[in-house]
Amino acid sequence: MTTRLEDVLLVFCVSQNTRQLYDTWRNDPRRRAVAPVVQAHETRVVYDLTSQDIWDVCRRTEHALGEVKRRDAESVRRIVDWHPDFAFTHALHICMERTGRLPAFGEVRDYAMTDELGREMLGEPARRAIAAEVDRGTPEWLVKAAMRWRVGNAYYSFLRETYTIVELRSRGIPLEVHPLADALFRVDAWVGRTALSLRVGNKKFRHGEHDGRKVPPERLLADVVPALGFHTIELGAASEFGVVHLPSSGQLDAAADGLRRAMASASWG
Repeated sequence: MTTRLEDVLLVFCVSQNTRQLYDTWRNDPRRRAVAPVVQAHETRVVYDLTSQDIWDVCRRTEHALGEVKRRDAESVRRIVDWHPDFAFTHALHICMERTGRLPAFGEVRDYAMTDELGREMLGEPARRAIAAEVDRGTPEWLVKAAMRWRVGNAYYSFLRETYTIVELRSRGIPLEVHPLADALFRVDAWVGRTALSLRVGNKKFRHGEHDGRKVPPERLLADVVPALGFHTIELGAASEFGVVHLPSSGQLDAAADGLRRAMASASWG
């Protein structure tokens, strides 16, 4: 199975609002290097992963947050709020396709430091952001700790989304995924005309329908015709430091049931 740009556009880029959003993104001069890479991306590897593959990575990966303390990391606000031109989901999905497997955190770091595209997407932007913050007078050790926290949490989020997709596919839900749908349209995965979102309760980002600073897909894609359905898996805040916060089997079973109902409803028009 392969998911390409045209598969994303066919479902989501079909309204005045979403076409404008897509055109603005691809013509943004600040991101002129981003659009061609993301548009050319083809998703394949995730469809061949098993739950065991993900558990193996979770067990053997080094601690993505290292020994970083939250209070230290979150004290460097410009790094906490840092967004490279290539979204983290772009870099992580492309890393997975280029390596042909779900990468452990150390493999992501190595890819960002040694691969030409990896350096462009993540390695060099992170280096420049660290250097700029050090030049402002912030201690280098603190800036590097904040960057480890920023990238490490993005990696854990990627593992959580990948696990969810693989688990739901194993339950018979033929979900598709692409980093353009994720970063631009806020859709973690979709099946037919139902969009799936995985949210961790956090008012700083998204919680429920109205809190947080990210626009939920229900609002972003409200004018898409034919109308989309939306299904959300919402987790509570993580309680263990440095452990991938995953949905439970019960939550996944409930999500699979809801998505099956949505698929059946769509098939009857």
